[in-house]
Amino acid sequence: MGMIATALAILAALGVGAALTWVLERLFWQPGSEPGPAHIAEIGRNLDIVNSDRWLLPAGPVVALAGVALAMVVVPFGPGLIGRDLRIGVFYVIVVIDFVVLGLALAGWGTDTPDAVEACYRIIAQLVAYVVPLGLAYVGVIMMARSLSTVAIVEAQNGLWFVVLQPIGFVLYLVTGLMQSYRAPFLEPFAVSIGGGVLGACGGWSALLWRIALAGVLFLVAAIGAVLYLGGPNGPVLPGWVWMIIKTYGLMALMLGLGRTVRPLSTASMLALSWKILIPLGLLNVLLVGGFILLGIGPSRP
Repeated sequence: MGMIATALAILAALGVGAALTWVLERLFWQPGSEPGPAHIAEIGRNLDIVNSDRWLLPAGPVVALAGVALAMVVVPFGPGLIGRDLRIGVFYVIVVIDFVVLGLALAGWGTDTPDAVEACYRIIAQLVAYVVPLGLAYVGVIMMARSLSTVAIVEAQNGLWFVVLQPIGFVLYLVTGLMQSYRAPFLEPFAVSIGGGVLGACGGWSALLWRIALAGVLFLVAAIGAVLYLGGPNGPVLPGWVWMIIKTYGLMALMLGLGRTVRPLSTASMLALSWKILIPLGLLNVLLVGGFILLGIGPSRP
C-alpha cells in the first residue's frame, strides 16, 4: 500500500473503531457503575487550569493518539491489507502502544493538580501490573509461530488457532488487555474519587482527542488479540477483512462484558493479582508451549 493510502486507511480504521467502541461501552454500561475513559459524555468547552504546563498538557492526547495510530500499521486486516509487515511487528506493537501511557503521564504531570498527578502515579502502577504478564502472553505465541511478524503469526494459524493450544495465554491476554485499555474493573486512573483523573481536567478538543485515543486502544488490543490467538483474517467463505472485524468486535464485547461482572479493583489489588496469579499463569503457559514444541504439536516447522 502507498504511504498516503496507508495513512488514510489507518485513520479510517481508528475512527470507525473508536465510534463502535463507544457503542459497545454504551451497551455494557450500567447505571451507577464507574464510567470508563471512553464513555459517552459531553465534551464541553476548553478548561483553563491555573499553573498547568502549556506544552505538556496539550501534548498528552496527541502522543497517545499517535501511538495508537502507529501501532495499527502492523495489524493485518486481510491479504495485502496491512500498512507494513515488519519482521519485529509484535515487538513494535509492545513499544508503540505504550505511547498512550506516556501521553497520560505527560498530561497528568502537565495539569499540575493533585487529582491529575495522583492519576499519573496510578497509571504508572497499572503499567507495572500488566506489562510482565502481557509480555508472557506474547511470548507463548512468538514461540509457537517462531516469528515476531504479525503476518507470519497469522499464517502459522492456517490449520489451528493458537487459542486452542494456549487457552491460558488467551485468558491472560484478555485480562491484561483490560488493564492496558483502562476498562472495568481496572478504572483506578480515571476514578470518580480523583475527579476522573487526567480526563477530569480536560475539555473541548483535548477531551475529544483523549476519548478517541482511549477508545482506539481497546479496538487495537482486540485486533492484536484476534491476530495472536484467533487466526486474524483467516476464515471460511467470507473475505478476510470481514472475519477480522467479526473477531475484533467479538473480543471487544467479550472483554467489556466480562469486565463489568467484577467490582473495580484498587491499584494494590491489581499489583497483587499480577504478581500472585497472572505472572505464574504466564510462566506456566510458556512452559506448556515449550512442551508442545518438543512434542511436535502446533504449526509445522520449515
